[in-house]
Amino acid sequence: MRRLLGCAFVFGSLLCAPSSVCAQSAAPTGTPPAGSPSASPTASPSPTPVPGFHLSGAAFADFVNTATSGSGTNPPEGAGFANGSPLSPNTPYDVWSSAPLTPGVAGLAQLQLTGSEVGSRYDVSATLGFGALTGSMQNVLYWGSNLLPTFNSHIGATNLPYAISFPMHAGQEDTSASIVSPLFGSFGAHDGSWQLRGGFFDMVQSDRFVFVQSPFTNVSPNIGLQTAESLGNGPAALDSWPAVEPGLPLHGYDFVGKQGIAQLEVTSAALPALPGDSTRANIASLVFDHGEGTRYSFSYLHVWTGGTPIFTTTYYGADPHATPGPQGNLQSSTLGGQSETIAGARAAVHLSPATDGVVEIGQTWYNADMVSLPGTNRPGGFYHVGATAHHHRSTLELDLWRFEARYANAILPYGTPENVWSAGWAWPGVWLKSTYQLVDNTIAPGSNRQGYRLRYGLDHGPLEFHAAYSTFHQIEPSTATNMQQVGFVDGFFLVQADPGATLGTEHQYNAWIAWHPSFGDLTLDYADDTMFRPSVPTQPVDAVTYQAPQVVFTFAHTFSKYAVADAGYGRYAMRGTWAQTFTNVDYSQSTAFVGAQLAESRGAAILIQLRRAVFAGLPSAPNDPPPNFAATTFILEQRYGF
Repeated sequence: MRRLLGCAFVFGSLLCAPSSVCAQSAAPTGTPPAGSPSASPTASPSPTPVPGFHLSGAAFADFVNTATSGSGTNPPEGAGFANGSPLSPNTPYDVWSSAPLTPGVAGLAQLQLTGSEVGSRYDVSATLGFGALTGSMQNVLYWGSNLLPTFNSHIGATNLPYAISFPMHAGQEDTSASIVSPLFGSFGAHDGSWQLRGGFFDMVQSDRFVFVQSPFTNVSPNIGLQTAESLGNGPAALDSWPAVEPGLPLHGYDFVGKQGIAQLEVTSAALPALPGDSTRANIASLVFDHGEGTRYSFSYLHVWTGGTPIFTTTYYGADPHATPGPQGNLQSSTLGGQSETIAGARAAVHLSPATDGVVEIGQTWYNADMVSLPGTNRPGGFYHVGATAHHHRSTLELDLWRFEARYANAILPYGTPENVWSAGWAWPGVWLKSTYQLVDNTIAPGSNRQGYRLRYGLDHGPLEFHAAYSTFHQIEPSTATNMQQVGFVDGFFLVQADPGATLGTEHQYNAWIAWHPSFGDLTLDYADDTMFRPSVPTQPVDAVTYQAPQVVFTFAHTFSKYAVADAGYGRYAMRGTWAQTFTNVDYSQSTAFVGAQLAESRGAAILIQLRRAVFAGLPSAPNDPPPNFAATTFILEQRYGF
């Protein structure tokens, strides 16, 4: 009973004060139990615990060392960009992830302890986090494992004195900090029929066209490299290595209940937000899972923001501007007091032993207090129909999408302003620059697009092959009139004058080929994105035509279930015109990598990776110094579990 009361007391403290953190402290994260903070990957499933008190823990230690050289390490736009300017620097960042590549050495150690009392009728648990870091904040925040939620600047924690910077030498943005903080607690029926959770947690179920957790801004340590739209199975990894969590955690309360084939989840939580701002959401989902691929679900989300108005790359907020520059007419405005409701229904049906189908329908209602044209908001919709056919080793898929400009359009910055670095030319970056959409915009190019994707897969043999082709068109032009209407969002094309408005088109070509000879695994991962928008002769600034080819070659060898290693090379390029009549976008990054994972014992494993990146290309503005630079990054991570 004392142990049960002790766990209940810790759980109660989580609900009352989930952010109890030491000043100037830093918190890393180990491997949380199922449903606990997304601070780090979840551990492998463990056997059903016997009744009584159990204490478990997971820890990791990271070491990151980055060295850089070249004129691109000090971009002319850097100082303004760090202070919120919409003009993006071309460098120094990793084009594969948009994470900064700046010099520094950093060390990070994190531990999570979980105490649980397993009873005959009820189970209760609580998780406490400990952590410390020293050295380069930028390298820890972007190239180490995800920090504990109570210490993570990307979520809005203010324990670290972090601000975006372009250091020329190691040590210019170093700090030391530590933290002890409660993270998570749960109480529920022993048979799993219901569970109440509080603190930092991941969602149990969610339809991704209604809600997804905010994406990571750090690069989760791994030993490989892949394209953002990869059709492959991910970088090589040991089966025992923890999987990457679904996103940054929510902070609040969550209830999950099951009966028969039905499962209900109800959540009230804070989403990641900038310091001084707040974003809260109420979420509910009901799922009926019949098994064998037949599943029906209904989802609801209501989100609202408060606090300091935000400067955004949208055009419908207060005081809208389209600032001329070498990267085009960059739109911006100030936005506050947003409110959005999304409702959706999904049906996935196993039509026959060889075919599956899916239908998804969503609707959005959005408004905001600080806007230039009040009363111009109206609902937006999301529609998806897909079919999949299987025959032996082959799979053929066809998907049709319509993602309207007013669907899932809340603007939600988080972390440090401008903490998600992006290329010049990646504009307007509504969800590229420290902002995310509430829904998954990787399934299609995002807002204001409709089109289709055709995909083929050949699996489970010595030679595997995946290929896909997609084409998407703008639904409405990005005119000044449209983009000043409340909630109108277009993902990439800049604002244009109403006379002579045009519509853009995007194509995606993807392929993944894997050969599995006796001496290892050879893979080729390829993607090519093209974007085109014509312009009338009087408005050449509206012209967009470029392509971004990406390719990664990898050789991996699994020595045993305790050791795997790989080596490879990737190249990412972009070339074309953006808001000009001549080629003004031309750059590439080559990245070579080698890595390994070793299981040292049942509870300990280590990861090592070395990456060498070389960037070269045209500057963002004429007469600026070239953005060329090189960076070498060494990452070591050791994990423990008990």
